[in-house]
Amino acid sequence: MTLKALYTYLRLLESPADMKRKMPASSPVRSLKEGLSEISKLVGMENGEFKDPQNLASMIGAQRFVTIWGEPSLTSHVARIFDSSKLLLTVLIDPRYFDKAAAPQSGGPSISPSPLVTRSTGSEQESAVENLKPLLSGNVTLICRLFRVLFEHMLGFASPATAQQGSVVLVNDLVGSKEHGRSFMATAMFVLGAEIDRENLMSFMLEQNLFGMQLFEQLLLNRDYCDSFYSFRRLERAFVASSAEEESQLKRRFDKFNAPFGGKPCGTKIFEADDQHKARVDSHLAAADLLEIMALTPWGMSLSSSAAAGVSNCLRSLKTIARQFELFADGKESKDQANREIGDHLLAFARQFSADTKPAPAS
Repeated sequence: MTLKALYTYLRLLESPADMKRKMPASSPVRSLKEGLSEISKLVGMENGEFKDPQNLASMIGAQRFVTIWGEPSLTSHVARIFDSSKLLLTVLIDPRYFDKAAAPQSGGPSISPSPLVTRSTGSEQESAVENLKPLLSGNVTLICRLFRVLFEHMLGFASPATAQQGSVVLVNDLVGSKEHGRSFMATAMFVLGAEIDRENLMSFMLEQNLFGMQLFEQLLLNRDYCDSFYSFRRLERAFVASSAEEESQLKRRFDKFNAPFGGKPCGTKIFEADDQHKARVDSHLAAADLLEIMALTPWGMSLSSSAAAGVSNCLRSLKTIARQFELFADGKESKDQANREIGDHLLAFARQFSADTKPAPAS
């Protein structure tokens, strides 16, 4: 599979009419257990693979579920977003999945199409991708990462009213938008393309207009960060640990996140006060959650440049985002204003650290 073949395949996400034809007319709500089982069958893996708490945390975030007597439990809204994300993932992996599911059973043996169909184009042969199963087969990490970016985008942009109307309605509503379709495509290309040809991925995405300010606007603005990130940390627990313990855990997490981008260990104090301030702790954890998710999208390309420009840039970004969450938590800022400020900050960060750096002219 090449980057060009993957790009041609993923263009389905930019065609609302084609996506709607690939979707089922309706889809009954599945439980989390049933949904995870369906994903396992879709990619030909063991049934219990995605039920593992670590894999589930990679798919939706550890703060989005709680394990009770060995079984994961979700809120109603998260369950609806999970089901919708599963539906979109199914069509993305195998566009003919629901066609085959609805096809009448005959007495003869069924013949599955090859995932790669070779087409002659003049003197060259081009392999057209029929589904993503060969790329995803056996790669739990990649499947979880692909699901996560779809899930987070839906969680950040879906209105609760639309989510309550069912998975098919929600998926059609988001994919039916040119901007969301483009965002889904660019993010999927970024995640999957890195598995195919990481070295040439950036230049290819630039050639296809899948990276740049317009995409960042679509990906970052008009997004609900407060309900998608802070609210889950606020409701995760009633009490926090001591300030020193919370800071130590957050520093370890931040250093682990920052290291692949060339960042150095955090040597400064994260929490400015020593008092036990739950909203402040929750805000910083939510900010770390957000940065980790953004790193999975094309926005993440700016992180390496930010670390090269200054070791504290990523930490400054975390504190900026946490400050907005805390203002919202304390009632000093509306949710809409906090969301705008966070979106604007992420957009400015991407602009500053994605721009070409040129040496200053000689005086």
